[in-house]
Formats: sequence, structure tokens, C-alpha cells
Amino acid sequence: MPAEVVRKGLQQPGMWITRPADTMRLERETAGGWTEEDIAQTQSTMRAVYNGLPGDGYFVQVPGMFHIDLTDLTYVSPIFPAIGFSGPIGVQRAHDIINAYSVAFFEKHLKGTATPLLNGPSKQFPDVLFETRRS
Repeated sequence: MPAEVVRKGLQQPGMWITRPADTMRLERETAGGWTEEDIAQTQSTMRAVYNGLPGDGYFVQVPGMFHIDLTDLTYVSPIFPAIGFSGPIGVQRAHDIINAYSVAFFEKHLKGTATPLLNGPSKQFPDVLFETRRS
């Protein structure tokens, strides 16, 4: 998170879809990148902004999801998963989780529609580490 956002915080509801530090380390072993300093800074800045929210917030961690799985690149070319750039959770599972939580967030905060997925851990996604803050 940019230093200014960490310092000032956010006033609107927020959702972080990310992965635990151990998954970032696994990604480093298989695809490169993510020094320990990068991991610590990424985890601590996201957590700082989430913890400082004055209203609703959601912290969704997906073990086994790599950075590239947060993009559409794995759909553009099947080479990325084949060469180990995609996480062990699998491309389709990662996209299903990202889509479900993103849609639920927008349904709730843009449409005002009840979304049970944001109420707590999900039977549909038992592998997801889900935290919520309520205003």
C-alpha cells in the first residue's frame, strides 16, 4: 500500500484479496521475486490500512494463490501455469474465489444487497482465510 494511504487511511469500505506470507514465499521459490522485506512490507501495510478502517472491511487471504492468479494473464496464455507462475490452488479456483468475493463486495456496498458470503467463513470456500470489520 502506498505510504500516503497507510498514513491517511481510507474512509470508504475496503476489501483486500491477497495471500498469506507463506504463499508469497512459495511463489518466490517457484517463480522468483518477493524478498522477505517485500513480503513484510506488503503484509504490514495492507494490514495497517485494514485495521484503521472506520467502517466495513474485509481481509480475504487465499493460500496457494500467486500474484499472477490475481490477473487475467493465466487466461491469455496457458504457458504461465505450465511453467509454474500460477499457484498450486489452480487458476480456475483462484478466479472463482476472486470473482465471488468481488461481486459480493460490490453487491453489498454499491447495490445495498445482502451478501451472505461477507458474513463469515464460507462452506463454498473453506480454504479462504476471511476476516471482517463492521462499522
